[in-house]
Amino acid sequence: MPRRMPWIWLGLLGACALVAVLAWQNRELREERRWFVARTTEPYLGMYVPKVEATTLDGASHVLGAPDGAFQVLYFFTPTCPYSRRSLPRVADAARRIAETHGPDAQLLGVCHCTPAQARAYAAEHRLPFPVTTLTDRRHVMLFRARNVPATLALDRDGRVRYARVGAFDTKERVQDLLAALRRTDASAALATVEER
Repeated sequence: MPRRMPWIWLGLLGACALVAVLAWQNRELREERRWFVARTTEPYLGMYVPKVEATTLDGASHVLGAPDGAFQVLYFFTPTCPYSRRSLPRVADAARRIAETHGPDAQLLGVCHCTPAQARAYAAEHRLPFPVTTLTDRRHVMLFRARNVPATLALDRDGRVRYARVGAFDTKERVQDLLAALRRTDASAALATVEER
C-alpha cells in the first residue's frame, strides 16, 4: 500500500495541471468569442459603412455614410431609450462645437430607429439642434452596426469609421474624444470606445 501513494500524488498533480490548462483554454476561447461577437455586431475603427439615402425631418436629402464635407457624425438613438435621452445635452454640445470648429466641412445627423412621426415629436420635445432622419429598415441599421443605442459614429470622406461609441454619450470627455478623432490626420489613430452603458 505505501508504494501506491507516490502514483496517486502524481495522478492528482497531473489532473490539477490538466484542469489548469483546460481553464486557460476556456478563457482564451471566451475572449475570442467575445471579440468575434463584438466585431460582427458593433462598429469598429476602419470599418466601412454603406451609403444610404435619407431625408431629414425638414425635407433635406442626405446620404448616410457619404459626408458632404470631410466628416459626418451619426448619432443613432430611439425615443424610448433613457441612455439616448441622457446623452442629448452632450450630443447637442458636440453638434455645436463641430459646427464652430469645422463649419460646413462636418455635420452631425441624428438617426432615429423609429417612424418619422415619432422622430418629429421627439425632436420637437427635446429641441434637437441638429438634423434628424429615420431608419426603419433593420437591414440598414445592422449595416451600420448600430443595433444597440445610443451609438455615435464619426465617418471620414470615404465612409470609414474614425470614432465609434456604443453607449451613453454623456460626459465632456466623450465630446473631447469625438472632436479629437475629427482633428486627427491618421484615421487609425482615432479613438474608439465600445463599452457597456
